[in-house]
Amino acid sequence: MTVMTSVGTRKMDIETWNQLFLWASVIFAVLAALSTGLAIMTGNLVSKRDAAKIAELQPRHLAPEQAAKMAATARQLCPQIRKILVTAANGNQEAQAYASGFVKIFEDVGCVSDLALPIPGLKPDVQGIYVGVRSMTSIPEEVSLIAQILSAGGIQYRVNPVTPEFFPDEPFVLIIGAKPT
Repeated sequence: MTVMTSVGTRKMDIETWNQLFLWASVIFAVLAALSTGLAIMTGNLVSKRDAAKIAELQPRHLAPEQAAKMAATARQLCPQIRKILVTAANGNQEAQAYASGFVKIFEDVGCVSDLALPIPGLKPDVQGIYVGVRSMTSIPEEVSLIAQILSAGGIQYRVNPVTPEFFPDEPFVLIIGAKPT
């Protein structure tokens, strides 16, 4: 059967129309599959971005694996460390809770440790974890032992000098600053 349709000067029969519709359905199926795949990929990217934003809002904590590794190392090194004073910002509950996790690990394995809030307090711009020392030229031996404990848990830290009025009677202090942004 021939359908008489004029496209320019050609006449199209039913087989031509059939081929045209078959190719159109294949093209639309490919476009649909491609669109679906791209929608899934972009949806995954959006989910990862949102999960990262949520993670930024979550308080820090020591994972059980970190705590176990730190405790094992601290158990060996605590007899050589007189006392581990830990501090956090006065007005930062997240930092104080995180600092309490360190104190708990130290105390559970027999270290003498305490969470003390400084007066004067930490500045709000102090972020991350530090071992505060009196002088960078005369770092107490215990600092390297604390570094081993922190490193066992994969904790990133820096050693920095502290001002004379910041825990003036302590040769070093573990400082838990605000969550880095």
